[in-house]
Amino acid sequence: MLQKAGPPQAGNDGTLMQFKASGNEGGAKTMLYSAAIFALLVLYSWWFAEQASPVLAICFIAASVGIYAGWAKLAEPLHGIVCDEAGVHYHHKKGSWLLPWAAFSHCSPQPDVEQEVNYIAFKVTDMHAFLQHLPLRLAIKLMMEQRALWFAVLKEKCPQGQCATEWLAEKDRFSTPEQQYDGVKAMFANRMQRFGGFCGFELFIPVNAIDVTAEEFCKQVNQLRLQQLSDRP
Repeated sequence: MLQKAGPPQAGNDGTLMQFKASGNEGGAKTMLYSAAIFALLVLYSWWFAEQASPVLAICFIAASVGIYAGWAKLAEPLHGIVCDEAGVHYHHKKGSWLLPWAAFSHCSPQPDVEQEVNYIAFKVTDMHAFLQHLPLRLAIKLMMEQRALWFAVLKEKCPQGQCATEWLAEKDRFSTPEQQYDGVKAMFANRMQRFGGFCGFELFIPVNAIDVTAEEFCKQVNQLRLQQLSDRP
């Protein structure tokens, strides 16, 4: 669990709260150090190494992996969560979603799963309000990233491995009172609905999207939600 790193930052662009993601920490340092080592290896190979050796090859591979890892960290958004008057924005390198204040009832630091998981959960009350702001690329990526969480929930709810087939099938149709969804959004929505039926929460974000503890994050988000809804006419 992350340690508390101080109060969230407020911006001058309508932002009410924003939380730095820990995913990109150390990216620049990792990439620079790895690039420097790679350059030294090139010079060493040019001036001293008469022929390639397995050890030298491994060093080149390790330096290359370090450069890629640093670049991947830098590609992560600086702020994982931004809260403004519209709601909670989750930023991912594949896009961002918006959960309006009126579209969820509360945030929880620990989903109702016996196995400890590194996710923060939201109880979504208006699926349409969320789905209309969900990019397709992000939906696909999140379904892949949250596969371990999904199977952890299934394992708990179905310990004997005899779950109904429909629990595992990804249905490509989903309807709300306002709209019918097909394809990727429908699959994501059906997964959300199953999550809600199994553990009481439909939407999840990883704890590395914030720079405070999950408990502190949910406390502040829940307070801000009540404030925003009470201020509206």
